[in-house]
Amino acid sequence: MENEVMQEQAKRVADKILRLEAYTEIQNNMGSCVLSYNYRRPEEVLSFFTSREDATLEIADEGVFRGKDIREAITYLMPSTCEPGELMDIQLASPIIEVAEDLETARAQWVCPGIGALPREREEPQAIWNWGVIGADFIYEHGSWKIWHFHWFRLMKCDYQKGWVQDTSLENRPNIPVHPLAEESTYHNPYTPYSIRECIPMYPRPYKTWDGEDWMLKKKKE
Repeated sequence: MENEVMQEQAKRVADKILRLEAYTEIQNNMGSCVLSYNYRRPEEVLSFFTSREDATLEIADEGVFRGKDIREAITYLMPSTCEPGELMDIQLASPIIEVAEDLETARAQWVCPGIGALPREREEPQAIWNWGVIGADFIYEHGSWKIWHFHWFRLMKCDYQKGWVQDTSLENRPNIPVHPLAEESTYHNPYTPYSIRECIPMYPRPYKTWDGEDWMLKKKKE
């Protein structure tokens, strides 16, 4: 009996160590992925995604891309070359990472402050704010944690000088995906002066095993 108790305690300690290692790897992988995005390295960004057909990439109101179409999406949304004066710089903050008890998947969220500069003809680049929240699922495969489902929930993307209250240009977008491979967005609710912000994405909670990706869109803790 005593031996069984010791074995159980040893397993719990070992699992905690594995979850801590997973937390660190996931945080590092997402940080590296975002830096690759900032420096316009699409192939490096793709290397952090699983190649599974049920993988998804959703960016604000650009729609949902699935499986092999994620490569097309990243190429479309992130050209590998920059014009002079162009800048898009996203940072990761406030990480919340929950690794499943079975150590096969993980759920994560980051708040992402961002700035940018958009080149314009015969004018200085337009300085912008670009803030959002990342909701993501990770899956452990071939000895590494890969991004399985990625959703960029836009908070604001607006002119730096006017700010998010005066610059309401996002309100006038049709919120219909432009790319022919994209499906309709599952959720897009950027800030406007007359909107009410919801607690979406919901921050991840402890869980035992994978039971679906809809946790991001749930307004209540479960």
